[in-house]
Amino acid sequence: MIGPRVVIATALHPENPELRNKTYQYNKPVTIGKSVWIGANVTVCPGVTIGDNSIIGAGSVVTKDIPANVVAFGSPCRVIRPLKPEDLQNPQAAN
Repeated sequence: MIGPRVVIATALHPENPELRNKTYQYNKPVTIGKSVWIGANVTVCPGVTIGDNSIIGAGSVVTKDIPANVVAFGSPCRVIRPLKPEDLQNPQAAN
């Protein structure tokens, strides 16, 4: 699931100003695992991998890899906690 206004960026520019002035650009892939939930207004930077089942909180800037099965948020995005067993329960089942 991907919320509104999410940016998944792959483009990078060289640090060398001469190359930038020549409009050089290159790309690094972004990898998003299975069953990932990315909240609204998240920016995912080039070269980042987000592991399976992880949740990225709204407004985060993901600059580094996020492992599987965690809740992560912030700017820069960081792991807050692992997913708990109750996170994996169907909330409808409690009713």
